[in-house]
Amino acid sequence: MISEHTDVVSAGVFAAELLAGACGPGGGLQAETVRDLAEDLGRGLRSPSATGTADPLIEASLACADLATLAACNAAALPGRPRAVAAAHLAAGAARALAALGEAEIGSREGAYAQNALRDLRSAGWKADLAVRQLGGRG
Repeated sequence: MISEHTDVVSAGVFAAELLAGACGPGGGLQAETVRDLAEDLGRGLRSPSATGTADPLIEASLACADLATLAACNAAALPGRPRAVAAAHLAAGAARALAALGEAEIGSREGAYAQNALRDLRSAGWKADLAVRQLGGRG
């Protein structure tokens, strides 16, 4: 359940706040769009939609991976580039941590739900790793 892992989710929320702050005031249309998306992802992390299952962990892990990708792909164009790079790394770490927690909760369950959930969690980890690799020498 997500309530047991709010400390890890809060890292994703902080990454969203870092990325939104990296956009600076008057950063142009791209920065405004990135800020809006980061704030939306942060709001989603603060209030997960499902409770009592592994679904909130999956949702949070995927959101953090998306946040890492958003930060990595836009860091070079943002006024607060170092904050955007930090946001990418923090969000990627949160995504991987949440994926690991989700995999542990699912455990050795069988069935279509468990297989799909594990696939989603692994996808979040892969996306997070790709985001960090995209930073390359910039991060």
